[in-house]
Amino acid sequence: MKKYLSILAFSCLTLCSCDNFLDLTPQSVLTPENAYEKPEDWQQTLYATYGTLQEVFVGKYTITLTEFGTDEVIPFDMGWAAYSQLHYYTFSASHEFLDNHYRLCYEGIKRCNAVIDMPSDAVSADLHSSMIMQARFLRAIYYFDLVRMYGGVPLWTKSSIDRSEIMRPRATVDEVYTLITQDMEAALGLPTSWPNAQDKGRATSYAAQALLARIYLQWGKPEEALKYCRMLEGKFKLYDNLKDIFDPKNKNQEYENIFEIQFKHSGSWGLEGSIQHSYWGPRNVGGPTNFGGWGGFGPTQYLYDSYDNNDKRKKAFFITEYAGVTQTPPSSGKFWDAETGNVIEDDNLNFTMIRYADVLLMKAEALNSIDDTSNDKYDALNEVRGRAGLTSITAADNLNKEQFAEVVLEERLHELCCEHLRRWDLIRFGKLGEYMKDHAGVTIQPYHVLYPIPQAAVDANDAITENNEGY
Repeated sequence: MKKYLSILAFSCLTLCSCDNFLDLTPQSVLTPENAYEKPEDWQQTLYATYGTLQEVFVGKYTITLTEFGTDEVIPFDMGWAAYSQLHYYTFSASHEFLDNHYRLCYEGIKRCNAVIDMPSDAVSADLHSSMIMQARFLRAIYYFDLVRMYGGVPLWTKSSIDRSEIMRPRATVDEVYTLITQDMEAALGLPTSWPNAQDKGRATSYAAQALLARIYLQWGKPEEALKYCRMLEGKFKLYDNLKDIFDPKNKNQEYENIFEIQFKHSGSWGLEGSIQHSYWGPRNVGGPTNFGGWGGFGPTQYLYDSYDNNDKRKKAFFITEYAGVTQTPPSSGKFWDAETGNVIEDDNLNFTMIRYADVLLMKAEALNSIDDTSNDKYDALNEVRGRAGLTSITAADNLNKEQFAEVVLEERLHELCCEHLRRWDLIRFGKLGEYMKDHAGVTIQPYHVLYPIPQAAVDANDAITENNEGY
C-alpha cells in the first residue's frame, strides 16, 4: 500500500515525546488550529493513523505483551530483563514496553481525532464521510487494545481540548467498550472492498464486522458477537493450503485474511517492512538469502507437542529443521518471508489482524456460550479442523458446554498461535492462571489479567488517583 508505507509519511509524522502523555495535540498531525491548507493535508493525517498500527501491533511491544506470560510463547533471551519480567509476571508499572505501548496507542487516537474533527468542507462530501469512518474504525482498534491491556482508561475524543479537560480520569471498562463499539459500528458504512490497488489495506465494512465480533466476545456479549459472525457467512473462505495464509504473494487477496496491517520490503531494517521475522527467527541460521533472526522468542515446547501428529498445522506453522543446523528449538513459520527478510533487513509480509478461521472459531464459541442446540457450532469448528486434517467433533461425542469450550480453546491455540490472541483467549475463558501454572511453571495472581497503567501516565495525570489492583 504505497501511500501508507511511504517513508515520507513516517519522516514527516514523527511520534510525540515519550514522556509527554498529556500532550493531546499530536505533534505529528495538523489540527484545525494550525491551518490545513489543502485536502491532501487531511489525507496525510489519515495515512498516519494507519501507520501507527505498524508500530503498535508489529514489533516487540504488542508481541511481548500479548504472547509472553502465556503457554504458547517463551522468550529465549532471558538475559534481557524486559523479556523475563513479562514472562514471569515480575514487571512493574515502569516497564518500558508498557510505557511505549500506551503512548503509541494514544498517538494513534490523537491522529484519529484530528481526522474525525475535520471541517465538513475540507474535502468532498463522499471523501469526508469515508475518512471519518476509517478514522473511527482505527480509533476503535486503539481503544480496544488499551481496554484489554489496562481496563478503564481516559477517553479523549476531540482533537482540541481545553486545558481544564486534560486531567481526565479513567473511564469505566463499559464506557470504553461503548465508545469502541459505537466507533466500529460507524465503520459499517465503508465499502466491502477497495477496487484500486493503491487503496488495498484500508478499513472495510467486512473488517469492521469481524472486529466487532471479536470486541463483543471479549466484552462478554456473545449474542452480539454471533450477529457479526453471521454477517460474514459466505463472504470469505479458508485457503485449502495452510501455507497460503501467510504467503506474501497472497497479500490483500481478501480470500481468508479479512484485515491486514500493510508492510513492504525496503531493503533496510524497520523502515517500510515488517520485522517480526527478526524476533521469531532462530539466531545464526542463514541460507541463500542470509535469512535468519535474533532468536528472541519462540513457541513453547508445550505448544509444539500439543498438536496431534496428524494435524497439518504442526508442519505448516512451525520450522524445526535447518540446513547445517542440528540443534535448535521450533520456530514459528508464520511470519517469515525467505525472499526478502533477514536479521538485518525488513520483510514483505503483512500482519493479518483478523482472518476467517478466527471468525469461524468465534462463531463456535459464541453459539456454545448461549447454549445453542443446533449443529452450527459443530459446523463452524469442523470447517477449521477439517482443513487441518482432523476428524470432526459432533453431537454424538456428547460434550457438555464446558467440554466443548475446552475444545474451542485448544483449537484456537492450534490455529491462531503466535497471532497475538492467546492472552485474550485465556483471560476470556478464565484460564490464564491455571494454564500458566500447569504449562509454564509460573505462578500469577488474579490481578494479572490487567497490566498496570504506565507510571509515567499516572504521574502526568492528577485525575488518575490509583493504578490497577496489585501494582
